[in-house]
Amino acid sequence: MFALLKTLILLIIATALALTALLVPAQIRSIDPSVVELAGANSSSVEDTIWGEINAAHVGPALLFAAATGSQDPAQQTQIQLLLDKNPNFASSGGPDRDFEDLLKRSVTQRKSSAVIPQLLPRSERASLTESLSTSRNRNVTALLSIRDIAGLSRLHPASHAAGAPYDAGLLTLALLIEAGHFQPSLAQQIGNLATLAAGYNPEATIACEDLVIGTLSLGRQLDYTSLASLAKLTETLGDWSQMAALFRAQPDRIAENYTALRFSESPDALYTYLAEQTETGNQDLDFALRHGPRALSQLIHSEQPLYQASSIPSTVLNLLAPFRPQSFVEITLRNNTLGQALKFALLFLAGLAFAFAMGSAWRSSLGNTSTVSRSNPMVMARDILISFVVVLTIWTFFEPNILKSQESVSDTGPRIEFAVADTLQSIKSPVKAMQEINQVTLLVLALFFIIQLVIYSFCLIKIKEVSKQSLSSDMKLKLLDNEENLFDFGLYVGLGGTVLSLILVAVGVVEASLMAAYASTLFGILFTAILKVMHLRPYRRQLILSAGGA
Repeated sequence: MFALLKTLILLIIATALALTALLVPAQIRSIDPSVVELAGANSSSVEDTIWGEINAAHVGPALLFAAATGSQDPAQQTQIQLLLDKNPNFASSGGPDRDFEDLLKRSVTQRKSSAVIPQLLPRSERASLTESLSTSRNRNVTALLSIRDIAGLSRLHPASHAAGAPYDAGLLTLALLIEAGHFQPSLAQQIGNLATLAAGYNPEATIACEDLVIGTLSLGRQLDYTSLASLAKLTETLGDWSQMAALFRAQPDRIAENYTALRFSESPDALYTYLAEQTETGNQDLDFALRHGPRALSQLIHSEQPLYQASSIPSTVLNLLAPFRPQSFVEITLRNNTLGQALKFALLFLAGLAFAFAMGSAWRSSLGNTSTVSRSNPMVMARDILISFVVVLTIWTFFEPNILKSQESVSDTGPRIEFAVADTLQSIKSPVKAMQEINQVTLLVLALFFIIQLVIYSFCLIKIKEVSKQSLSSDMKLKLLDNEENLFDFGLYVGLGGTVLSLILVAVGVVEASLMAAYASTLFGILFTAILKVMHLRPYRRQLILSAGGA
């Protein structure tokens, strides 16, 4: 009765430790939504960010932020409408900007557009802007104006051509952004130098300028001037500008979301990398983070991991446990995900030890008065530790099956894409290598099979030790060993079963490991069974046979 009570208590402790471990929101190949939410809660909220834009009279960005985050604050909508009523031109400019507002005041077009490029497509608008910019003392602006009628364009037509309006509108938009100081001085100078080279009939510079104009057209036909200017301020390289344009072309139905993500992240390259790597759930994860503020989005994209999504049974368990999750667990994971993973591993390992102790207690109680091996025996200790590792791997992979999915390794030496002509998000990705024969998943599966065989090996050694401690005759001990023959072959059975199961899981796509891992299961079973029988069982049987013969 005492042994049964002891076993039950140990099982309860193991369960409690395992459940506590599940409360730690630390994952290996994903980031928990609670961590993203806490990151957003620790910084300015979405509402505060939108109010910041409204207080600066940036109507365009405020409307895009609200659309992307789903904010429907009546006070914000009222204030935006008051700004538009007081300044009707804000509907086209997106906010206060003297240069663009002067252009709108001189406009003879009755119909105003909320985007920059459509506003500049009419010849009269471009002529008015050209006249205004021609008086500029900015050398970079002058250089851009000098290539309005440049020869050598391959995808657009020069301004003087009948179909030259798009090129001219994009070029003038660039010049206006530089004149107003929205681009960083170093970048503006780089653009000016390219224009100067292109004016000197440099083919490479001409192509670069054309790419830059195409990027401006992609952005300008979707955004108002103030929103476009805010992206210009984020731009550090010409590649950034073209990447943003590629993103807008790839997802024309997600203009508000992508613009807001660029503004919140303040790191365009990190956002591009995240969307390129998380092709399946990237947009959905970004939408979740956007609703929780700029810091939440930064936390997500800098983690370079998708949001954690549990399957049906794990999701049910985690939802039941969520109300009991200590805030400190989330804070630890937010500050240092590795520390959170270590805490979760430690709790699961302790749960595994408690489970191993419970199984050992049940094992000893089932033997009755038979002499058993001491718990301090090295083989017993090794068995308990190995069982703990099996418990850790089993529970962790059950609640985070993504760790059994192989990750494509990105080539560091692969060429970057030509962003100006990219039409899909797939073009943002660098070329990837084919899955290697040995990857993280394969190593994990190999480790699991190896540990399972070590556990069986330890059990068999303990059984041999128990038989040797019995106060029985040598003949009786030989019969007991014969009775345990199936146990001594159990490693071989498990190895064969592991190979068959692995092949099935690989075939149906549940596990993305190489076939080597599947065949290794049988190999481990053969090796451990051979070592057990040749190095331990055979010498002991020989000793018993000699002892029985001598008697």
